[in-house]
Amino acid sequence: MVDVMESSDDVATGDLVLCVPMGWDTYISREFHEIHRNLVALGWKLMVVGAVEEEQLLESIHRARVVLLWECYELLERHAEPFAALPHGVRRIVFCDDVHYFSAHRRAQRQRAFDWADLILATYPEKLVDWFPETKRNIKWVPHAAASYFTPIFAPASDRILLSGSRAWPYPFRQFCAAKLSPEVCHVVDHPGYPGYPGDKANQMRADTKALAAVGGERYASLLRRHPAMLVCGSIFNYLVAKVFEGMAAGCLIVADRSSLGLRLAALGFHENEHYLGTDIFHAMEDCAAVQRSFSSSDKCWSVITERAAQKVAAHHTTAIRASEIHTLCVDEVRN
Repeated sequence: MVDVMESSDDVATGDLVLCVPMGWDTYISREFHEIHRNLVALGWKLMVVGAVEEEQLLESIHRARVVLLWECYELLERHAEPFAALPHGVRRIVFCDDVHYFSAHRRAQRQRAFDWADLILATYPEKLVDWFPETKRNIKWVPHAAASYFTPIFAPASDRILLSGSRAWPYPFRQFCAAKLSPEVCHVVDHPGYPGYPGDKANQMRADTKALAAVGGERYASLLRRHPAMLVCGSIFNYLVAKVFEGMAAGCLIVADRSSLGLRLAALGFHENEHYLGTDIFHAMEDCAAVQRSFSSSDKCWSVITERAAQKVAAHHTTAIRASEIHTLCVDEVRN
């Protein structure tokens, strides 16, 4: 990794402007909020869309050397002309998470941002290329990361494998496991729902407030620590979701749907039977039963895999590390 302080020598305070939609500080996951805070510590000026006057925000962007728009598609849509007219020396960077879409308008919002950017930071770059083939910009992979409260302080209260997260139509693996695995083997925790999505007014999803209070944020880390293992998948979109890193960081054995997660995990150096266990719908029932037996019999295989995975996440995939990597990528745009 490039040394952050060295790469920042030619960038002064106020030159780095980070624009984020309001709501990340109260979202069900604190991953992005922690990355934002770490970027501020590295010298970025944080501008929260909706918390400051947009005229003030545009003035700050106009004076910057680097502008990072974090899922600010609606802001860019509202002010397309001022953003297009930024001075030539301003480096334009976009961060994007989910890139699937179900309407022409949603796709156009994202394409506008991709066309505007000099550099795109993407959690799912291969999907961006597949679904936005006209995008010819420089794209860098910035995977998800584990927030700071996911630490391996194991406090088992069950020998069952945890299944949590949405079981809506994009998650057939979770649907299958919830329907077919015995309650004696699998503990199913319903998703509380999403409290909307920052920067997406069209998203009208609502959360169960009581359920969110029970399993959101830090409480989710506690839930993981109470289980020896958890089932994870990448949905029909094959997204390498944050849940993988969170489970590993919490010391929970990852039992991953091989077809939706295996390739991207391997690309980051996570290998089956070394950092996680792989499965599929044909073998999930017997694999989960075997994991339960392994944990109950104090099999060293369980502890070796979980320790190895937790160490790898701590060394490469925390929010602090991810912020440092993002900072370096952005500052290097100035130097290039």
